[in-house]
Amino acid sequence: MNLSALAPRATTVNAKVGAVALALAALSTLLLTHASAPLAPLRLLALALAAFALWAFSDEMGLRKPLNRAGFVFFAIAVTAKVAATLGVSTDVLGRYYLLYASFLLAALLFWSVAFLHRQRALKVVGAVGVLATLTPIVALIVGHLAVGLGAALGLESILSAANGPTSARLGFVTLVERVFGLWGYVAAWLLWRGHIQAAAPAPR
Repeated sequence: MNLSALAPRATTVNAKVGAVALALAALSTLLLTHASAPLAPLRLLALALAAFALWAFSDEMGLRKPLNRAGFVFFAIAVTAKVAATLGVSTDVLGRYYLLYASFLLAALLFWSVAFLHRQRALKVVGAVGVLATLTPIVALIVGHLAVGLGAALGLESILSAANGPTSARLGFVTLVERVFGLWGYVAAWLLWRGHIQAAAPAPR
């Protein structure tokens, strides 16, 4: 087996640490989507790890650039909503918090995927796939607001009804979004690890 294909090519410690943290965050997120128990401490730990990793990722992508900065801001808002929902809010508004979390997480991934389209060819391909993977549920979310029945196949019906009051239904749409994030995180971690995402040069003063 040729282990050189797994060797890191990232040129900065930030990229290497960020890649490992993002891979672990993606793995933990995917595993937790299969757990029905609350597991609040583990979910909060996964969120903290993802925030740390995506900060490093955004540094490498270049936080001075609007798309990368927008992605991180939307992700921060999504994390805030998920922390509140995890720690416990009134059931009357719980669905709204999950809806905010899912939609802003999708928006963050969309911004970062569009940013990939402005990079070299390998990242353009990943960006195009990422845009497609995030736009599809975003469109379904919008359509679901207009006609909830059309979003039932994606689990939108439960979350949209939950947004208007108490819920005990499974939030299938949130699970879908988290799995998209997990898969996207694996790819982004690999790109960081292999040096495809280089630290942005400082802007001239």
